[in-house]
Amino acid sequence: MALKRNLHPTIFAIHTMTKQAHYTPMARQLFGQYLDSAIDLDTLIGRLREMELQLMADEDVDDEEEVESSKRLWFRFFAGDDMKTSITEIEQDLSDPSHPNAKILLRGIAFGLETDELEVHYS
Repeated sequence: MALKRNLHPTIFAIHTMTKQAHYTPMARQLFGQYLDSAIDLDTLIGRLREMELQLMADEDVDDEEEVESSKRLWFRFFAGDDMKTSITEIEQDLSDPSHPNAKILLRGIAFGLETDELEVHYS
C-alpha cells in the first residue's frame, strides 16, 4: 500500500481506472494452464480475445455513443513491468518458443503468477 500512497494522484487514478481486477482471476488461470501445458497457445490467445470482447461489450453498454474504441486489453505481469503487453504481442512472442522474447515473456508470466502481481488492464 505504501507504493500507492506515494504515487501522484493523477497517476494512481489512471492506473486504477484501467485496471480490471475482476478479470485477473481468469487471466491467472489461463496463464497458469498455459505454463502447465494444459492449454496450447491458440487456446490461450482465443480465451484472452474473448475476455477483451467481453470488456468491449461491457464498455458499449456503459457508453451511449457508438464510437470506435481504440482501447485494448493488456497485461502487467509484475511490479515494475511497464511493457503493457497486448494479446497480439503475447501471440507473436510465444509463437516461436526458441526466440529470446518468448523466454523473457514466459519468465515474466511465471514470476507474476508466483508473486501474485499479474494485472489485467483495458485502456
